[in-house]
Amino acid sequence: MKILLVQPPSAELMVGFTSMVRPEPLALELIAASVPEHDVRIIDLRVDPTLDETLASFQPRVVGVTGYTSNMSGMLDICQTVKSFDLRITTVLGGYHATLCSEDFDTESVDIIVAGEGEVTFRELVEALEAGNNIASVNGLIYRENGRQVKTPARGQMKKPDNLPLPARHLTDKYRSKYHFQLWDNPYLVETARGCPYRCSFCAVWKFHQGKYRAKAPEAIIQDLKKIPSTVACFVDDNFLDNVRRVDRLYQMIKAENIHLKYWMQGRADTIVKHPDIIKKWAEIGLESILVGFETFDQEKMSRYDKKGSVSKNEKAMEILLSQGVEMWGSFIVDPQWTEADFDAMINYVKGMQIRFPLFTVLTPIPGTTFFEEHCHHLTSRKYELFDFLHCVLPTNLPIKDFYDNLARLYASTTMTFKDLKQRIRSGRIPPNALTRMKDVLRDVTNPQAYMASI
Repeated sequence: MKILLVQPPSAELMVGFTSMVRPEPLALELIAASVPEHDVRIIDLRVDPTLDETLASFQPRVVGVTGYTSNMSGMLDICQTVKSFDLRITTVLGGYHATLCSEDFDTESVDIIVAGEGEVTFRELVEALEAGNNIASVNGLIYRENGRQVKTPARGQMKKPDNLPLPARHLTDKYRSKYHFQLWDNPYLVETARGCPYRCSFCAVWKFHQGKYRAKAPEAIIQDLKKIPSTVACFVDDNFLDNVRRVDRLYQMIKAENIHLKYWMQGRADTIVKHPDIIKKWAEIGLESILVGFETFDQEKMSRYDKKGSVSKNEKAMEILLSQGVEMWGSFIVDPQWTEADFDAMINYVKGMQIRFPLFTVLTPIPGTTFFEEHCHHLTSRKYELFDFLHCVLPTNLPIKDFYDNLARLYASTTMTFKDLKQRIRSGRIPPNALTRMKDVLRDVTNPQAYMASI
């Protein structure tokens, strides 16, 4: 069977991030690997706008699409385009938003939603479609019947993701030169775990994974790392360091296998503080940077987010990372209720702590999260393109123009200078292309009008 998997284009109103983060569509590569006996293609509409031509030349029987909340309109547009081309093509959606808010895709152009993890469900769905069997026998589906959505029994999550096939990365090789992740060219994404054991109110990860956290064994991860032809591996887990014993075992195996890569990961500050030795070990084998969710420098607000961390641990974690030469990307939440004094305080804190790579995201109630349930009645917009963490969809304390003026000022006042970036280029820590990307990002995030374009 011919199957076309589609990565939707970036939302037109998205500010900044598209210039910094455009990695391979790992979710689609994993889905493609689950049906190796079929003729599968991937088209990435972020860099390849030839959907119409591909439909005409490939003539797929199934088209699968995935994406996040900000991609929702793009996902629906793709399904409408497919149905306009040929009503007989089966359209299948997956991902966080489609799983947690399937009612948003209750339209005739969407035939089926794969709810939750897709590899096993999609394979069984394809088998049923090819055999002409009733798809109602496949667990984990939401499909349209007689003009309404019908759900099959929920699929239990796989206990261990170790046995999943490696991503079908060869299907995106033609796009490799156009992929980048923050300051790095041609990164390869590596998944080593699924879910998260924590319950942050603003996060959809633990909701999607039904509150479960499942890690792959180091032996399975090594097989993936050994096949990476690039120099950069980005671990996509929301908390790579959660199981320190596993991470230490992986470190030992990387040394034994003589694998030479640069690594990026996400980690919690409390884990870094409790296990500074693991940072030292990973720095020895190529750890370049860690994204740490600082969220705030106000302990009272930290507790409100159910973060289960502390400001003092954040600061101690930064000391540990810097002592090992590991770049730290500190992520902070910008509250819509901030005053100008709050923006000033954040600027002073980041500059005082000498955080070289700060990231500021506007507190956003993502559909499917606890935070959304609490604040959905206060939304100022339901235009999901704006749910990109750099637009505000909740009432602001300041007039909205002043809020965006201050958000732009926040980035302009704290972002690393081009002099610092050039120094990192000369030292070989980041590629020259990163300078161009940073210029593109700064052009957006430091310009209030870029945010206001959505109003």
